[in-house]
Amino acid sequence: MNPLPSPSIPLPPSSAPAPACASCHTPLVGSYCHACGEKRLHRHDYALAHFLEHTVDVLTHFDVRVLRDLGAQLRRPGWLAAEWLQGRRVAHAPPVQLFLITNLLFYLLAGLSHFSPFETRLPYHLHAPLWGGWARQLLARHVPLAGPGWLAFATRFDAAAHVYSKSLVFLFIPLLALPLWLLFWRQRRYFVEWLSLSVYLFGGLLLLFAAMAALALLGRVLPPLSRLLAEDALVVPTMFALTTAYAAFFFERAFAPQPLLLRWGKAVLFTGAFLLALLLPYRFVLFLVGYWAAT
Repeated sequence: MNPLPSPSIPLPPSSAPAPACASCHTPLVGSYCHACGEKRLHRHDYALAHFLEHTVDVLTHFDVRVLRDLGAQLRRPGWLAAEWLQGRRVAHAPPVQLFLITNLLFYLLAGLSHFSPFETRLPYHLHAPLWGGWARQLLARHVPLAGPGWLAFATRFDAAAHVYSKSLVFLFIPLLALPLWLLFWRQRRYFVEWLSLSVYLFGGLLLLFAAMAALALLGRVLPPLSRLLAEDALVVPTMFALTTAYAAFFFERAFAPQPLLLRWGKAVLFTGAFLLALLLPYRFVLFLVGYWAAT
């Protein structure tokens, strides 16, 4: 005769608290919250391969949440980044998709208004402090530095630089991730987190520059405003003042609270890193792309 099965003995309840949803705080049972759909983050979500796979996916879809998040980028700098870091992501558009729409707005407004803060013409590159001599030698092999051939090449180069200067701005995302890590190195984060923070921060700056392009477009109707925005002595300081202010407010919401002077000091250092990235690697790549397009 088979012995009767013994009654099961209940295991003592675990002392560890059940994980909760980052968005609505509902206790989680599986990988997704059954109340709001928020995903429970795992180590795999911070892998670079997963980031690239997710980027390809959002490139082919449009999310109406982008329209709402664009306003949040201007009104509350750093809030979307804080939401993303805390795992509250289901209510917001993916950062890469948000940046793509921002870049499209900037591209359209800058093209219509001829406001190109990232554009540099050929004479600048021929006298650049680091690659000017090399650029002159490179061009001398293919184009005489005088005559109609040179003028035609310079025209083609400037036209290419005008177009590509607005689309190559994605280079600032990895370039600005490094100073963010250096400024907040005590916060142990994954590489993908610094990359996403850079996406949010530079995306907000690009929105501000798109607003400046919109003002330049309005200036074509209002001549006094047009003359004001045509002055480089005013436009360039305004760009970097906006960059410093936006970065300071971004740091306030995205990171742990810091003293006011320390936060603004880091914002000034970040603006310096942005200027360095603009003057050296970005413009060098722009020269290479313009040269390739013009030859």
